[in-house]
Amino acid sequence: MSFISIFSRFFKRIKSHDIDYDLSSRWIHYSNGLILDSKNSGQPVWMVGSIWFEKWFHSLEDKLELSLGKRLIQASSEELEYYLLSNKILAPKNNNIDNWKYIVMDFHQKGLGTFSFYGEDGTDIKLLITDYSNINIAIGYLSSAWEYMSGKRYKSSWADSESSILLTLSPTSDTYPPPVHSINLSQHRGEKSVSNSSDWWEMLSLGSEGCWYIQNSRKLIISSDMFEKFITSSIPFIQLNRNSIYDNYKWNDVDASNSKWWSASAESSRELFILQSFHIMIREIKDWKKVGYNHLQKTGLGAIIDVENYDDDDGIIFTLQSLFHPSITCGILLACWERANGRNGKLEFTKNENHFSLKIFSDQTASEDIS
Repeated sequence: MSFISIFSRFFKRIKSHDIDYDLSSRWIHYSNGLILDSKNSGQPVWMVGSIWFEKWFHSLEDKLELSLGKRLIQASSEELEYYLLSNKILAPKNNNIDNWKYIVMDFHQKGLGTFSFYGEDGTDIKLLITDYSNINIAIGYLSSAWEYMSGKRYKSSWADSESSILLTLSPTSDTYPPPVHSINLSQHRGEKSVSNSSDWWEMLSLGSEGCWYIQNSRKLIISSDMFEKFITSSIPFIQLNRNSIYDNYKWNDVDASNSKWWSASAESSRELFILQSFHIMIREIKDWKKVGYNHLQKTGLGAIIDVENYDDDDGIIFTLQSLFHPSITCGILLACWERANGRNGKLEFTKNENHFSLKIFSDQTASEDIS
């Protein structure tokens, strides 16, 4: 076979693969800085690098002194179950999960990898997950999918390697109430229009099934519903008697448990951004909107709609119309301000009737090198 024939076959396979994914038609960028899921009632999603999310997750665990893997599995499972039930998604007639085209495509589009039926061992069901981007989310997702398809409850266990997971589902008599949709009070959607995101999708490249990349960063889709369920399931385990060392954040009108979670999440985001060593150049105040576009809006974290100086030009106030979640956006914006100014800062978050206000100012007590 000639080189041209080989190349032609390879090109056709990739082109067909790209059309099947149809990522830009599902994950749609809007002018308010959110990315909305066109197949799930316009639910906001966060298009995050899988490695970045993994580092953020482990940093969050360290800061809260909690093991949160099971909480993320639970959130992933409940989010999918709610979606399947509320939208009455039909399971395959032959109960073969390999033939459930909707679930296979959804798994791929969310960047979770791919899966197949592995076998049965008595009453146990075994599924093989390959090229996974996040072990906890993938396990929660497929456990829920199998329960929905079979109409039974299962307990999950697994063995994993760097590239695959052998998921074992064992029947259980346990019963659980059906999940409910989580309301994210951080989203003031307001007026919005579809944004031109062609420059973003032009950088798309595809790997194996369920693996896709933007600017060589493998992407993972985190839904707002799953993120809120993750927070809700984590909050009861937070110990408030331990003093928080993250006093560089003030969350107005947020209770103590949520404040501690938000601060740990924001600080994890801030630290990761600082480690990436992005160069933030601000010549005039309007440049902040471009910073917001590059580091927030492209991944669905929100858009800066206004910015103003205060306190003799030392501090700054950002106004945002919508947010995926305050903790992620605030941590990244604080890091951007610190990179631009070469000094440590503090942040105060306020939710107003029609927008969010983020006030950042110098922290004279800190001495961390953020240059």
